Amino acid sequence: MSNVEMMQVIIGLCFLLLCLFSLSQQCGCPAQFTQQIFCNSQLVVKARIESSTSDQSYTFYEISVIKFYDGEDEYKRLSNKTTLWTPKESAACGPVVFETGSKYILTVSVYDGIMSHNLCGLQVKFLHASKTLLAGLSGEYKKNCQCKIPYKFKKTNGRKSQNQCGKPPIKCSRETVCATDAIGQCSWQNC
Repeated sequence: MSNVEMMQVIIGLCFLLLCLFSLSQQCGCPAQFTQQIFCNSQLVVKARIESSTSDQSYTFYEISVIKFYDGEDEYKRLSNKTTLWTPKESAACGPVVFETGSKYILTVSVYDGIMSHNLCGLQVKFLHASKTLLAGLSGEYKKNCQCKIPYKFKKTNGRKSQNQCGKPPIKCSRETVCATDAIGQCSWQNC
């Protein structure tokens, strides 16, 4: 092998390693239905974005909570009820960009008394919220958290249990509710 060919192989391997490293530094959010995100969240709110500041790693949004869909008790225990931390780096599932003055439906995590949100959570501008989403938030998601939803891309084998929805019909949106029907079986509603 000549020196030129050897150099091309080395450059190719370096490029491959660089690509693999950059992929390993990316955010990884599971493909979930909105109900799953809701049921796994500590706080679900409608909030107005008042202002923002930032440092090297985070953008800090000052928010006003307008409505609670879930987690009001968790919120009451917070010492800082107005600052929402969001990551700037893609490896931390950021950057999250909100428009000041706009209202959003958000899922919020709480750790050590700090509210945080990243791109894996729910963030919908309230003006763009669908009727299906609003119906789910008004109590359908919370009432049916016991219904289990399979991972979107996993093949399901065998029979599903009573508290499990099967694969949703193609026409279902990701905001559709998996709910208990009249006989106590979890199934997809209104799709």
